[in-house]
Amino acid sequence: MLKKFSVAPLYNYTDKHCRYFYSLFTNNINLYTGMIYSSYFIKNYKKINFFNYINNVPVFIQFIGNNCYHLYKSAKIVKNLNYSGINFNLGCPSKSSYFGNMGFYLMSNIKHTINCINSLSLGSNGIQISVKHRINYNYSYNDLLDFLGNISLFTKCKLFIIHARSILKNNFSTKLNLNLPNLNYDYVYKLKKDLPHLNIILNGNLNNLIDIDNHLNYVDGVMLGRGIYFNPLILFDINNYLKDRKKILSLNLNDTNRIFFCKNKINIKLRLIFFKLYLYILKEVNLYNTNPINIIKHVIYIFKGIKNASCFRKKLIYFSYNLNKFLYFSDFENFLYKDYI
Repeated sequence: MLKKFSVAPLYNYTDKHCRYFYSLFTNNINLYTGMIYSSYFIKNYKKINFFNYINNVPVFIQFIGNNCYHLYKSAKIVKNLNYSGINFNLGCPSKSSYFGNMGFYLMSNIKHTINCINSLSLGSNGIQISVKHRINYNYSYNDLLDFLGNISLFTKCKLFIIHARSILKNNFSTKLNLNLPNLNYDYVYKLKKDLPHLNIILNGNLNNLIDIDNHLNYVDGVMLGRGIYFNPLILFDINNYLKDRKKILSLNLNDTNRIFFCKNKINIKLRLIFFKLYLYILKEVNLYNTNPINIIKHVIYIFKGIKNASCFRKKLIYFSYNLNKFLYFSDFENFLYKDYI
């Protein structure tokens, strides 16, 4: 199901714990797994818990690879894992992608790209297939238009998530390629105008809801990555934006205390989120022997912009290493908020 807002598949970030955390804020988003190599998935899916904590939030699994058989077999396995769809990565700029002719570098071979996408479609037997890609530095706008047009013509893929920048030539640094070269939103706008039958999702440095509101005049939806990871409270604003756009845009969206506190008391919705997280952590530790810090590391940025945020973060980390001292949620809550409200 297409939603206006999606959370980007961040490699080594958006694991199942992170996705569960986000699902507590709103069900008005699409969630994605981090990038998974299809060959790795085939060998390890039985050993690793790839199942999802959905909470009525659609979750899509993202694959990277160029072996049609591996992609077909991965899609066939996914069919039984309750994912809402499969996303094919054509944007990764890493050295391993370059030497493996995967990710961003596969875009230069349109015939094989089409074969890969058709292999996913054949294996998934009806599950929605989407593509996430960048603007290729070898492409003019017309080349990019042909790229999307050919994929939509010769495959069943009709959903494209476009990171509105290319990559640096001869530079495999994923960190540098997050911010360079410059973004080109106009290319994405024009693609939607020229191919109105396709669903176009805009990705790339989106973290301001007022700017996002403008983007939504030109595309079908937006995908946020680090803008959510390092400020998860924006999910509250997204939820409220979808309910009452004019009201939420009239507020001071930089005022984090507006969301976190209400008349010197913790927002009741946030209290419920922390309660569910507390139960989730206990369950993960008891059933799967999960290290609590692997969950808490996704939560600590919720305090961004709050006075004494570093103290809150330290307390969360302390909690993760001393669960035996917090037998009840009230113990945890009193420890976290004492002296702050």
